[in-house]
Amino acid sequence: MFIFGVWLGGVRGWVWDLVWFVVLVAIIVVYGVLAGVPWPIAVVSSYSMEPTLRVGDFIVLTGASCQSVNVGDVVVYVARNPMWHGNWIIHRVYQKEEGGCKLITWGDNNPMPDQAKAVGEPPVSDNIVGKVWFTVPYVGVFPLVARPQGVGTEAMAAWFGRIAVFGALVYLFYLYFKAAEPRRGKRAGRAARPRR
Repeated sequence: MFIFGVWLGGVRGWVWDLVWFVVLVAIIVVYGVLAGVPWPIAVVSSYSMEPTLRVGDFIVLTGASCQSVNVGDVVVYVARNPMWHGNWIIHRVYQKEEGGCKLITWGDNNPMPDQAKAVGEPPVSDNIVGKVWFTVPYVGVFPLVARPQGVGTEAMAAWFGRIAVFGALVYLFYLYFKAAEPRRGKRAGRAARPRR
């Protein structure tokens, strides 16, 4: 019976953790709808915006369009270049051409704008995801570790290995802090009462 009680107490803990996770995701989704951003969070994954943004910085976006951004704003857009097609690029607006609203973007640490012939990215227009509202340094390092880093069987095997190690570390971290919580229940209640 004691083992069942311990298991049930552990399940209750997991249920509350799941509820908190669902609430957090709901807050992110509601904020995204209110801010006009499809997904309002991103993680910096390259050195192109250093020293302004560093690898692993967690960024929160606000809604933006080609017309609403100004030169100097840091925006996130979906790449159309065949090399990075579909990836989110986080770069600064370098120049704004009003005719048809075309943006020239440039990473602070890059030698040339994204729209230079050597890079081949078309001007940014209707492919803006959002504008950087604020950043939280280095919080995004964990998702970067857990995402796939290539294509093929070796890359997938390495990815599964990273996921397993990352999951084990997160679980150990969770257990460590759960063990530090004060015990609840009949035993904790009896121990807290003074004896007569």
